[in-house]
Amino acid sequence: MSLNERQQEAVEHGDGPLLVLAGAGSGKTRVLVHRIARLIEQRRAYPHEILAVTFTNKAARELVDRCASRAGGAAADLWTGTFHGIGARLLRRHGNELGYPTEFSIFDSDDQIRLIKQLLDEANIDPTVIPPEAVRAFIERQKNEARPPADVSSSGDDEFGNRAVDLYAAYQQRLKTLGALDFGDLILGVIVLFRENPELLQRYQRRFRYVLVDEYQDTNHAQYLMVSMLAGLHRNLCVVGDDDQSIYAWRGADIRNILEFERDFSGAHVVRLDRNYRSTANIIEAAHAVISNNGARMDKRMWTENADGTPITVFTAADERDEAAWVVEKLRGLGDARGDAAIFYRTNAQSRALEEALVSARMPYVIVGTTRFYERREIKDLIAYLRFVQNPDDDLSLARIINVPARGIGKVSWERLRAAAAGQGIPVWRAIRDGVADSALGPAARTKLARFAHIAEAWIADRDTPEMSGLLTAIIDDTDYLTFLENLPGEDGRARVENVGELLNVTRNFDRLHAEEEDEETTPAGVDSVDELAERLNDASNDDVLDIDPELGPLARFLEQLTLAAEVDSYEGGSAVTLMTVHNSKGLEFSHVFLIGMEEGIFPHARATADEDSAGIEEERRLCYVGMTRARQELTLVHAVKRQVFGNLQYNFASRFIDELPGERIVTASSPQLTGESRPVRFGIGYEDGFHDDISFDDDREPERPFDPPSPKAAGTPRVSEPPAQPSGGYRVGMRVVHPMFGPGTVRKCDGSGEDVKLVVQFQRAGVKKLVARFARLEII
Repeated sequence: MSLNERQQEAVEHGDGPLLVLAGAGSGKTRVLVHRIARLIEQRRAYPHEILAVTFTNKAARELVDRCASRAGGAAADLWTGTFHGIGARLLRRHGNELGYPTEFSIFDSDDQIRLIKQLLDEANIDPTVIPPEAVRAFIERQKNEARPPADVSSSGDDEFGNRAVDLYAAYQQRLKTLGALDFGDLILGVIVLFRENPELLQRYQRRFRYVLVDEYQDTNHAQYLMVSMLAGLHRNLCVVGDDDQSIYAWRGADIRNILEFERDFSGAHVVRLDRNYRSTANIIEAAHAVISNNGARMDKRMWTENADGTPITVFTAADERDEAAWVVEKLRGLGDARGDAAIFYRTNAQSRALEEALVSARMPYVIVGTTRFYERREIKDLIAYLRFVQNPDDDLSLARIINVPARGIGKVSWERLRAAAAGQGIPVWRAIRDGVADSALGPAARTKLARFAHIAEAWIADRDTPEMSGLLTAIIDDTDYLTFLENLPGEDGRARVENVGELLNVTRNFDRLHAEEEDEETTPAGVDSVDELAERLNDASNDDVLDIDPELGPLARFLEQLTLAAEVDSYEGGSAVTLMTVHNSKGLEFSHVFLIGMEEGIFPHARATADEDSAGIEEERRLCYVGMTRARQELTLVHAVKRQVFGNLQYNFASRFIDELPGERIVTASSPQLTGESRPVRFGIGYEDGFHDDISFDDDREPERPFDPPSPKAAGTPRVSEPPAQPSGGYRVGMRVVHPMFGPGTVRKCDGSGEDVKLVVQFQRAGVKKLVARFARLEII
């Protein structure tokens, strides 16, 4: 397929900043590939002078592969990867300038929480008063905003803020002691590195003649600063993105980065890719009708030459079980095509009824985004062993494995070891190795510790082995780990053993690929001869000679690949139905898409509807747009009249997004379980004075999602018109009540009479909830 006129315009743009507004299904990857290939073919840049940043590792691999098909082996010299991958590469080279070892560990969110809990314990801070997750979210926000501890000040009388500032500083210092960084450090560390070493920044600015960034709408402030620094000399920054698909504000993404690109980079050229090649006209027109209700968006309208296709189905179910049964029946009707079908939901909690229905129908399915393989207990145990072997200073990994399987080094012994090491200002392993901690332990504990230290020394001595499978097998055998798994209580011992076998398969695949890389010729890819290499180097200044990445051992490379892998990197599709949250659907496409739970309080989520926050509603609408535009042929939206949530039966209006669909593009259907009286009112009818229920499901943003302590805004009264205080089924506005789960609260609105009265209650801890009195289990206090 040839490039269309606008794609060609983006590809052929010369020097200077370029914004490519690439709508859903508009061929943005094709534009990136052709632009990079053209830069190389026209000798405007050598491959190593081009930096391309993608949102996932999978996208980076696809970009390199497709560039190689056009530009040949030279594409292998491109600097490609995610922000975190590029950051890790730069810090492996230069992290010593900041006091980090070359083979630093990378902590995930679970590691962060464990470290924060340790710091809270050391500071005698009650974790119920200062929650570890809230501290982690605070630290993440600072790093997203590119603020190291020195740039964060106390906040007056705010106890949490003051404690969090101190904990942030202690957390960073402890990371450095452990020879570790977290994900935020992989970006912030680069910024600090360049700020403190301007000559180093200038070298990389000269090096990268062209910088390209995909999914720019999802960048945070720190990422914005990083690419701005690197593109600061040549100003050849090309960003590709779609403001209508900005859905990660809760991760720190700042939609202003794309909305204000022309202001930030003067003289920027803007190209709008508004032709969709993926979806039918009905889907595109419906998606546009929804997203056009957002105010904070750039001017564009997607269009397609594809046929109208099947109208969008809007189905009204009686409840969540009826919803699941109907969807499964529709999937059954697809036959083999259901392997290219997906069910999207706003929150992970919604998958339960679907899974039960699919199991009953004996229909295979796969869930993307639940407990990942590398988050299972047995896998995290073995990876902790590998991380300790690679970086013995990593006290968190050592704490996890020192008594797993049990070897008589319990919590008391560990605390004594840690205290002895802290007294000397050294990591625990050094205290064990050097005998510093011997006096803190009894004879029996010293003997058991000596046995562990002996086998651990052998693993560490073998950490440079080229075969990860051999090292992992030695750890499993030396610790008798499989027997430990088989003897764990419960019935999942065999499944855990099988998971260990799968991890061994992963190491064997890594060994095979590593061996193939070692056999490749050492002449850089894309160089036809030694003479051409010499010519390339002569053309470059001394600062621009190809840098050599530090020689990481196979173990360090293996662990970095695992740590930086994203959920969608391993998703390949197949013959089963796919279940996932709408957030996880980004970048994927399916022939048939079912969007379920399309109800007020679920989608849009209760957090956005509670106080009608316009920014929150607009992000929810963008998320809906993303879900809709994943569909190629058929799109179905499903909502239920009532739904069980935390034991409460809640009645819900259909989502406002359904009300925004163009009537000529949809067909509607209802469950036979519904009577005429129980059919739901559409969202737009009488909403200001009517009642709708907000669902308080757990969000889908686990495991690395920020938690914000309740703020005055979040706990405020929603925008509703309160009627005069009057009895209504025993309740009245202003009455104090208590709920077994949500705790004490105040009635803010009553609607109805008797046991059917509907209540708006502002709870002290849980915020605003909307409940039906007969199911709410409220007590008047």
